[in-house]
Amino acid sequence: MKLKKDINISELLKDAQKCEHDVYLMTDDGDRLNLKSTLSQYVLVVLAGNRDVLRATELVCSPEDEEKLSYYTEE
Repeated sequence: MKLKKDINISELLKDAQKCEHDVYLMTDDGDRLNLKSTLSQYVLVVLAGNRDVLRATELVCSPEDEEKLSYYTEE
């Protein structure tokens, strides 16, 4: 699921913590950042400074958690 253009990163991270399963941000290079990991959260904050790079990522989560994060993704 592609992220919307102007999302609130801190709210995304809070909602990712509420998910039952892991939530990943996948880069074009194939890197997977687990948004429940503190280190990955720091990386996401740095990526947020470059919106073009952030828009090239995809949010990956379990079907059970998709509804919780649907506000941040494009349909």
